[in-house]
Amino acid sequence: MKELIRVTRDLGPRTTSVFNIEDVFYVDPLGEETLLWLNRLGATFIAENVYGKDLCRRLHLRSTTAAESGAQSLSRQRGGKAPPDAPPSSSPPQRPASIGKSVP
Repeated sequence: MKELIRVTRDLGPRTTSVFNIEDVFYVDPLGEETLLWLNRLGATFIAENVYGKDLCRRLHLRSTTAAESGAQSLSRQRGGKAPPDAPPSSSPPQRPASIGKSVP
């Protein structure tokens, strides 16, 4: 949770932040509320594994894949247009932030 607070403390509406939830294996109710809050701010979540995809589907989170996220960032850096469902960008693209921990 400390890592999530650290990376989100300066987020505002219409953020272009991308969070990688690939290593997340469980989210409690407080974590779900946090993900919903980030989604309302405009964040996108990288979800390629079964749990991440299910979490995004269940909570109606904006999701993408790592490949799509890289393509969107590259397009924005080159002045291209973001996909129609992407939040408006008022700042340069940010690197994906990982949240959650995996258990060996």
